[in-house]
Amino acid sequence: MMMGATMTDARRPLHLAVMVGASTALYAVSIAGVTAIQSNNDQTLMLRQSPAEAAVARLREGHDRLEAAIDRATDDYGRAASGYDALAPQLTDMEASLEQLSGRVTTVSGAARALPGRVSMPAVSRTVPTTTSSKPKTRATTAASGK
Repeated sequence: MMMGATMTDARRPLHLAVMVGASTALYAVSIAGVTAIQSNNDQTLMLRQSPAEAAVARLREGHDRLEAAIDRATDDYGRAASGYDALAPQLTDMEASLEQLSGRVTTVSGAARALPGRVSMPAVSRTVPTTTSSKPKTRATTAASGK
């Protein structure tokens, strides 16, 4: 019987090796299956999220356009404010000039009200004196003619 025990012991390591190999193969197939399932799930998730990514990209572009428009408006406002600041002293001078002109208009209006409503014009003669003039008589000779 001893001999039978040795035979069994010799086979055991071979069966263990086959079992470990089969387990490893089964584990590798299981990992490959899980990887395939995970890859499929990842692909599905990416396809599901691509509209959201496109929406985020559109939102980002809209934000950038809005930010550029705000920057342009800020620049325009700054230029307008600078122009107003430069114009304000001229407006003050113009107001003072208009006040002076108003005083002169008041003076001229008062003088115009003091004028009579009607003025008599002097009579004008409608006859034109005629004078006749005669041409002066001249006599001239030249020495060139020989006479």
